[in-house]
Amino acid sequence: MRYATQHKEETRQRILETAAAEFRKHGVDGIGVADLMKAAGLTHGGFYAHFKSKDALFAESLARASEQTLDALRKAIETAEPGHEREAVIARYLSTQHRDRAERGCAIVALGADVSRQDAKTRRAFETRIESMIELVAAISEGSDTERRRTAIQTVATMVGALLLARSVRPSALSDEILDVARQS
Repeated sequence: MRYATQHKEETRQRILETAAAEFRKHGVDGIGVADLMKAAGLTHGGFYAHFKSKDALFAESLARASEQTLDALRKAIETAEPGHEREAVIARYLSTQHRDRAERGCAIVALGADVSRQDAKTRRAFETRIESMIELVAAISEGSDTERRRTAIQTVATMVGALLLARSVRPSALSDEILDVARQS
């Protein structure tokens, strides 16, 4: 039975959305195609009608997950008090909600180690996502172009590192303390 083009695209998007969450939750090697499709409410037999390979799905879902993080940070900027945009980004990124929901959180933290073992094309795409995050923070930082970029790299590196550490030791007082201290830096 043939499905309408719209149905096929909706199914593809559902797989992509599910994969973006499941890869962040389990890692690329922690979940297979059959389990991804099951999580999407589909059978694994239809996977290859939508994606060439699991690696291709991973690359696309990485882009989706990264865009979701950037959207959340843009929203934090839009709703921040004027002059406090950087603090709003830091507070949003280093929130306990972000720490506790890896499947909806930053792909840089959740998948950075996985990406380092992927092909050059996937690593370049990941680098582009990191650069986008740096540019977002630089745009709300003060100083010359060089100073804003350095501040942004320092901020992003601190946020990513703090979130990674906080997730590694949760649930614990140390996890909360890491987030608290990093939010103040």
